[in-house]
Amino acid sequence: MPLMVFLLLAQSSAATVYLKPKEALNQFFQGSEKVIADQKVLTVTDKKVLKKKLGYDLARDSILFYIGKTKDQIDGYAVIENEVGKTQPITFMIHLDVSGKVKAIEVLVYRESHGSEVRHQRFLNQFKDKALANRFRPGQEIVNITGATLSVRAVSRGVKRALILWNHFYQPQT
Repeated sequence: MPLMVFLLLAQSSAATVYLKPKEALNQFFQGSEKVIADQKVLTVTDKKVLKKKLGYDLARDSILFYIGKTKDQIDGYAVIENEVGKTQPITFMIHLDVSGKVKAIEVLVYRESHGSEVRHQRFLNQFKDKALANRFRPGQEIVNITGATLSVRAVSRGVKRALILWNHFYQPQT
């Protein structure tokens, strides 16, 4: 077997699916009557505003939010983020309450050979109740994991981005 083929197979076999999106949504919105998908298409203006807030260009044209509802009340929001750890994307879902604070995070797919400790609740729980005002700096506000520094940074960046996106689309402007 050629070395390149072997490396590609080894790399793809490192992916571990922990939860499917539907399973995570069921977990996050157990008490909700329904969950609706809300696709936000990014306009040129949205992209400019978000670039300023994020510090980089957002490499997508739309964002898919999930909204848990009971009757006419919103129970919360969820969004799936992908953020590259060392070389591969980490896919995770962030659950936000109606005020834009993190309620929970679940790692859906982990593709790297090292650093999967970021999927453990011990690590993810430190994001609970964090909001846009938090800085999410690994080693300071976020406890780092030895041997998983790049994965910690990736999850922290993805959570911060999710909060910026939620704020942009759902936070009432005063």
